[in-house]
Amino acid sequence: MASGPSKEELEMYWKSSRQYFDELAAHYKTADPEYYNKYILPFYSNPFAAVSSGKKGGGALRSVLVSGLGVAVLAVAGVAFFFISSQESDKSDTRKTEKKIESIDDEDVKENTKPSDEDMKDVFPGDDFLLGSKYLAEKDYDKAEGHLRKIKPGDKDYEQAQQLLESIKFLRKYDPKK
Repeated sequence: MASGPSKEELEMYWKSSRQYFDELAAHYKTADPEYYNKYILPFYSNPFAAVSSGKKGGGALRSVLVSGLGVAVLAVAGVAFFFISSQESDKSDTRKTEKKIESIDDEDVKENTKPSDEDMKDVFPGDDFLLGSKYLAEKDYDKAEGHLRKIKPGDKDYEQAQQLLESIKFLRKYDPKK
């Protein structure tokens, strides 16, 4: 059986006379450590007992709990704000992209039309070698030959143009499509 006050009496001292309870605790800590560990130590180990007592020490714990709760609420609000703002920026990026796509769709776009020789002259003014090479790659041998024959001796691309003209002769001979 317990050698000191009952558990109910200790609870009454804890709530009404904390100074007396602390004196009892100091006495039993040295006089009867087993009693101290079993009956008194749980009061000091339980943070809710300090809050419920309404005496000194409870206010500090209460303020720590309230401030901890406040910090947690602020952290949750900050995380929520971060995710909401990042979703809004993603939506605005999507809207910008959709506007760009609509503006491109609204323009008159020619579908699968090959540029004429006049258009190509604007792109490559005076460069018959590039035009001839382009038409050769497209297997339009007549246009390629026409542009390559315009290249005169002394031009930097003359020798290559002559080689391509020889290739066109060979390709016409062995190309099953032409």
